[in-house]
Amino acid sequence: MSWFGKPTSKPAPAANTSAVSELQRLRGRQISSLVRAGGQAINHQQSIFDVVVRLVDSRTLTLRITLPDEFPMQGPMIQTTSRVQHSWLDSQCRVVGHMDLVNWSAHADIGRIVVDIVNEFQRSPPAAIGRGGASLSVNPASSTTPIYPGPSTASPLTPSYLQPFPQQQQSQPPPSASYTPYPPSSSAAQMTASYQYPAPYASSSRGKMPSQQDAARQTQSPAIPAVFPELEALSVNQLEKLVTDRATLKAYIKNMDNVVNFMKLYDDLVKGNKDLAESNLAYEAQLEPLQDAVQELKQQLHVAQEALQAKQNQQHQVLVHFQPDLLVARVSKAADEADEASEDIAARFTNGDIDVNQFVAEFLPMRKLYHLRTTKVDRFSKP
Repeated sequence: MSWFGKPTSKPAPAANTSAVSELQRLRGRQISSLVRAGGQAINHQQSIFDVVVRLVDSRTLTLRITLPDEFPMQGPMIQTTSRVQHSWLDSQCRVVGHMDLVNWSAHADIGRIVVDIVNEFQRSPPAAIGRGGASLSVNPASSTTPIYPGPSTASPLTPSYLQPFPQQQQSQPPPSASYTPYPPSSSAAQMTASYQYPAPYASSSRGKMPSQQDAARQTQSPAIPAVFPELEALSVNQLEKLVTDRATLKAYIKNMDNVVNFMKLYDDLVKGNKDLAESNLAYEAQLEPLQDAVQELKQQLHVAQEALQAKQNQQHQVLVHFQPDLLVARVSKAADEADEASEDIAARFTNGDIDVNQFVAEFLPMRKLYHLRTTKVDRFSKP
């Protein structure tokens, strides 16, 4: 019998098919979030990812994230590939200090958890074990355990969220109260193997962390529940009508609380944008006269700048005639002229053209003027 009471030749129930699709969708969202946080898949099954952490002391540290077959129903395991010591790490270098990782749920954001771990390690870099005599005190049983233990090496005292994930098995885990049973882990592995990353993340360089600006542009989509309890109250005929009648399905979805809240938020956002636009347009009448006044002031400023430039040019031309070097040269030329004039007076007296009284009256003032000008030239010519 089918899910709606009709006979069918398929042995797999429709509920399991729906659960498989839901698991694939949740796993794909978690893997996309992990890739945005810098995760790089190192195997074909896309179950092991590495994130390179660049510490403040120029060291690099690699975080290895292992996703179990039941992920995200079962939490991931995050540990470092090198032996380091930190308050968030246990003796096996597994991250146990993040509360969301310890209290894992299917709708937890693994990308945000990885970013928090990277920020913590960059803020407080882990100390390398074995350098300078530093080492961790571990018991003999745990000292022989490899960094990535297999199913047979897990300690019986290790908490459930730190135990290694088992290999593919045929037995089903017990169903929880919030989720329907899922198919075997091999089917989930096949689904995740076929998951394709978006192009920007698939071609990103290894170990490259997203910048703060890229992280700010990323918008977290609202969480979609794995199950819808409202459907349990519907009859088989009502469920069948939802599947076959698209208009009925749209009407049912439109009346869901999440959709109603989203549409209300959308309407409020549109109304807020409209009110803001109308408020901005209301200032148009006030802005136009202000813009005209600004243009008039710009024109006045342009005229004043032209007048200032003309006066500055005139001032420059006037000041050229009063430069120190030019004034000294003019005084020196005047001293030479006074010297020649005194020599002419002396020559006239020698030739008998003038008497003694006239010679003294003309020669002494001219010679005095010559020596005065020469003294000024010598004084201003010295450094």
